[in-house]
Order: sequence, then C-alpha cells, then structure tokens
Amino acid sequence: MSSSRNEMKLIIPKGCDNAPRKQIVIEFTVAILNQPNEIIKEYVHDSIIWYQLRENIKIEGHCSFITSLLNESKDIVDCLEIYQVITHGKFASINGVISLENGSKIDFCDVYMFSTTSKSGKVKEIKSYRV
Repeated sequence: MSSSRNEMKLIIPKGCDNAPRKQIVIEFTVAILNQPNEIIKEYVHDSIIWYQLRENIKIEGHCSFITSLLNESKDIVDCLEIYQVITHGKFASINGVISLENGSKIDFCDVYMFSTTSKSGKVKEIKSYRV
C-alpha cells in the first residue's frame, strides 16, 4: 500500500449500502481521516460539537472543527476497517479499527447526532471514542 493519504485501504461490511445515512457516515469518517474536503463541508452543521473523549477535548463550531482536522497528527492511515454502521432516526454510530502505516492500530467508535432525521440532515454532534 502506498503511503499517500488518498490511497487508504477501506474495508466495509456488506449491507452498508442499503441506507443513505450509513453511506454518509462512512464517507464522513473517511474524510475526517484524510483531509477536510467537500464531504465535510457538505455535511457539517455550523454549530457542530465534537467531543474527543479520550483527550477530554470539546471542539465547537464549523471553523474550529475544520481547523482541528488540519492540525491533527499527520499519521498516515494505511487501512480503515469498519465493523458496523448503525443508524436510527437522527442518530448513527460507526466502529472499527484504524491501522496506521507505522503498524499501530486504533480501535474507534464515533456516535453521531444529525440535525434532522432526513438524509439531508447535517452532523450536529460527534462523540469519538479511541483506544
């Protein structure tokens, strides 16, 4: 696998293509790991709150969210393996493992709250668990 951020291997369980919100959560997770891009701009609510629970960090607002992504560790992600994506109403969760190029692994679970139940709802809150 190349060390380019854009060539991250993605392993997705079968059945994640049957609900639009599931695909949004997957695309959003990939965008967070790669770089801020159009996916993030499209789906982030202006008043987003991102709780990074392991570090006890709370990031508030669209601009702060984008800035924090740009300032995060530049570890190169080799592979993102998603175990489950669960959606219900305006809530969603995704969990799996992030494998870095240096060989370390990060188990993760992100719990999302969207602004509305419609598929056009924006991400209003994320609680990120990392081990």
